[in-house]
Parts: sequence; C-alpha cells; structure tokens
Amino acid sequence: MANAGDVVAVVGPDGRFADVGAASLRVLGIPPESLLGTAALDCVHPDDREEVARCLARRDRGASTDPIGPFACRVRHAAGGWRHAEVTSQNRLDDPDVRGIVLNARDVTDRVEAEQRLRASEARYQTLARSAPVGIFQTDRDGGIVFANPRFAAITGLSPDALPGHGWRAALHPDDRARLEEDWAEGVASGQPLLLNLRFRGSDGGVAFALCQGSPLTEADGRVQGWVGTLTDMTEYVRTAEALLMAEARTNAIVDAAADAIVTMDGEGIVHSFNPAAEAMFGVPAADMLWSRIDRLIPDIGALLQDGGLAVYQPGGEARGAGAVREAVAVRGGDGSRFPIEVSVSAVETGGRRVFTGIIRDITARKRTESNLIAAKEAAESADRAKSTFLQVMSHELRTPLNAVIGFAQVIEMRLLGAGEVDRYIDYAGSIRQSGEHLLAIIDDILDITTIEAGGLRLNETPIDPSALVGEALNLVAIQSGKRGVPIHIDLQDGLPMLSGDALRLRQVLVNLLSNAVKFSNPGETALIRAGRGSDGGLELSVTDTGIGIAAEDLPKAMTPFVQVDQSMARRYEGMGLGLSISKRLVEAHGGTLRIDSAPGQGTTVTVVLPPDRVIGGA
Repeated sequence: MANAGDVVAVVGPDGRFADVGAASLRVLGIPPESLLGTAALDCVHPDDREEVARCLARRDRGASTDPIGPFACRVRHAAGGWRHAEVTSQNRLDDPDVRGIVLNARDVTDRVEAEQRLRASEARYQTLARSAPVGIFQTDRDGGIVFANPRFAAITGLSPDALPGHGWRAALHPDDRARLEEDWAEGVASGQPLLLNLRFRGSDGGVAFALCQGSPLTEADGRVQGWVGTLTDMTEYVRTAEALLMAEARTNAIVDAAADAIVTMDGEGIVHSFNPAAEAMFGVPAADMLWSRIDRLIPDIGALLQDGGLAVYQPGGEARGAGAVREAVAVRGGDGSRFPIEVSVSAVETGGRRVFTGIIRDITARKRTESNLIAAKEAAESADRAKSTFLQVMSHELRTPLNAVIGFAQVIEMRLLGAGEVDRYIDYAGSIRQSGEHLLAIIDDILDITTIEAGGLRLNETPIDPSALVGEALNLVAIQSGKRGVPIHIDLQDGLPMLSGDALRLRQVLVNLLSNAVKFSNPGETALIRAGRGSDGGLELSVTDTGIGIAAEDLPKAMTPFVQVDQSMARRYEGMGLGLSISKRLVEAHGGTLRIDSAPGQGTTVTVVLPPDRVIGGA
C-alpha cells in the first residue's frame, strides 16, 4: 500500500478508514494518518455518496469477495475542489490479515476533464454545424457521407436519414453526375481542394444551385482518406443573376421596341445609347451618334433643359425637375428638315456619375391633329350656326300652319261669316285639319331623327310584299301628286321576291322619296318609281323625278340633318329637309344603302339598295 500509485485504503465494518496508503497525500493532499478513523463517505461528493454507499453496503462476513466496480465518484481534495476517481472494492472482512473492505481509488481527473473538454468541443461543433448557414460535410475517400449537418440536407432536398453513404448523390441533377465523378476522381488523385458547382433536384421538381468546397483529409503518406467541406446554397444568387439578365434583356427589348426615341447621355450631353426608334426618328445610325453631343440633333436642348431646371451640361449640376416634359424643335440628320418633338428627361446616379435618359416623341402628328381639332371646332361652330338657321326655318314652318289653325278656328268659333255659311265653315275646318297634319308630319320627322341619332330605333320585322309596299306608298302621296299636277309612273319587275324588314319604316322611306319627287318637280312633269333585283341578288327601289336637281357638291348637305342645301328653298317649298336624312338612316338600319344621282335642272334619282339577306328565299 505504501508504494501503490493508486490510493489503497481499508474500510472497517464501521465504515471508517482502518488503513490508508501513502498515495492519499499525492492524490487528495491529505496524509494517511489524517484519514485514519474518519468516515469513508465524508471524503465523497454528496451527489455520489449513494452510489458509493451501495458498493460498501455488503460489509457482512461471508459475503462474496469478488471485486465490485470500477465505479466513478468525486473525492474531496485538501486544497478545495474535487478530484475524479475510479474506484473498485473487494470484501476482505473474513481475511484475518485485512478484516475490512479494500478500496482501490485511481485518480482519473485529467482523463475526465479531457473527456469533458472533448464533449464540450463536440457540443460546440455540433451547435455550430446545426446553426451554420452553409452545409457542412465529411466524406470518406469515395465521397460517401460520414457526417452532414441539417443545412446540407436542406440544400440537397433530402431527409437527414437519406444522406449517409452515397444517398446524397441521388439528389444531384442528372446532367451533373458524370462531371462530379470526374472531378472527384481528379481530386482524390491530386490531393487538391475541390471546387464544384452543383445542382440538386428537389422532390417538388425545383432545382437548387450550390457551390461545393472541399479540403482533403490525408494519411501520413499523403493519400486522401476523405474530405471535409462546405456546401453553399447559391440558388438565390443564381436566380438573382438570371433575373438581372432577364431584366436587362427585357429592358433592352423594351428600349429597342419602343415607339419613342430613347437616348442616354452623360452630364456633358454626350450620347451613350441611341435606340432604333431614335435612328428612325432622326434619320441617323446609332453608330454615328454614339460619343456625339445630343445638341447636334436638338440644338436648343441646353436652354430647354435649363429652363426646365436641369443643368445637363454642367458637371455636378443639380437635376431639379427631372422628368418634366418640354416641347422643342429637332433636326432630321438625313435631310436637315425640322420637326416638333416632346422631350422628357430623367436622371440617375451610377458610380458617382449622373446619367440622363431622354424620351423623345415626334409630335408632328399631334400638332396636325390639333390643327384638325381647331378646324373641327370651327366646323362645329359652323354647324351650330346652320342649326340656328334651321331652327329659324322650323319656326317659319310651324308658324304658318299654326296661324292658319288659329285664324280659321277663331272664324268658326265667333261665326264671323254668319250662321248660314256652313259650307265655308266646313272648308275652314278642313284647312285646320290639313294644317294639323302638316304640323304632325313636322313633329314626326323631328322625333324620328332624334330617335335614330339616339340609337333608339327598333325594327319590327315581318315578311313584306314589295309590290304592295309600293302601292301603299303611292296611295299616301296620291292627293299631293294630284294637287301638284305631277303624275307618278310605276315600273315593277315581274316575280319580285318577298322581303324581310319593317314595313312601316320602309313605307316611310318610299313616301319621303315620292313626296320629294312631287314637291321638287314642276306641274306637268312626271315621277317614276321602279322596283327590281340588284346585281348581287338584293332588291333595289328607286324614285326618279325631273325636278330642280341637286349639285354634286351639295349632296352631302342633302343627307345631313338640320342642314339646308339652299336656304331659299325653305321659303319656296314646305318642309324642313329631314326626309332624305331620315330615309338614309332607316335604310342603313336594314343593312342597305341610299344612293343619290342628281344634276341641277335635270332631276334626281334616289335608289334604296337592300342586301341579299333581306330577300326571303335567297337569290
């Protein structure tokens, strides 16, 4: 016991030290004699006493003498603190030379603390590996995974259980597997670090991009026995780079396809880009404009931009009011012609320098449109004056029959001719009726034209016999024709087909045309109405007179509401000139056209052309 390296002690049946070896001084800092007679458990850490007591519990004689342990416990050191011991015990109570339990305690403090440091280091490594933003791995010589952190699994898209060995290679993009094998074999042969760009295909079909960096683990003879390294997720970087390239391509495509000229220039007005629209607008190739000053094409751009608050030509100038739109005059490079433009300039800082982008629009067409609008405004004002003239005519048309109605009504009401003049009163009543019918016709025309222009016209379509339609129209103008002394002749083609249309509206068209023919013909002249098939299989109805006729330049006026061909006609002939306008719209509502052929002093022919689809039974 005196020479033992471990602390050897004998604990008597009472649990106290009966003998202690000299090593107690070295291990515990306590001389052996100081321990004699003290309770053995007093030297043991409180948390370990239960385990030690269990080993010392069989202190009765006759118990097994087989060694118990080793078991670990902590024992007190005289300098304070605790030492780690590995203890075995043996029951020697029946041995007359011992008569106690022999304890052999080996100081394992250095080993335990080394193990604790190793475990702490391993825990730190595991924590770092788990929380690292990159994948961390260790492989064998052939690339089989020995260790991989969760981030490695996340990047490859595999579960941690699928990673060990070569399972991770299943996630590789098929196009990268052969290249990986070649690069890996080369790395094993050369012992040089690996740098690989890899793609992994996830379970969702997506592709992850990764950068693999590996360093070789070598044996004493330099042979590679494995690899440690990192796997960095490059997906966002690759996607961003791709998006940047796509955005640049889209921007270039937009700039190249833009209808407006787009020019970039520096603070000195030197052109750095000149899109195809600018080439077309100015008639100058981009190659000729690059590194040239923009004022070659827009002479007054300096003053223009200064006026807009932009100091383009002064380095370091303030770009106030960027994006303001200004008008200017540009010069076409090819022929030197000048044309109006609209310029909008914006500025951006890049690399400490200000770059200006000008969007330039040729506003020649707009200026022309503005001129046209002014002309249209003047035309509208002219039309308004014409409408006022028309209202004057309408007032005349209304006043004359109203005066007749009122005058004759007063004569009848007051019996100014005496009670016996019944026949004359009846004649006056007839005049009142005629004046009322005239007023009603005026109102009907006005209602018709306003309804048509408001889009409220609805056709009541039924099968129509053209011959009957012509006959009904003739009946309605027979009295007018007789009074005027203008007979109407008829020329109807045999076997005319039935039509589909609004009989009331088509009859109204024919009545309007026949009334005009009678009204504008002199007594003794004639009118003619024809009906027959057109060359396209449709139906044509025409009314011809030998009256005053209309000049070719006045035909549009005749078809326009509220416009009189000749204001003097309003005084010579009844009506407001709405008949042709209404007729034209009614025919167009049937899908047809109204054609006028006329010459002053020779008469007029108005033809209603109805399309083939209005003919029942086809061609």
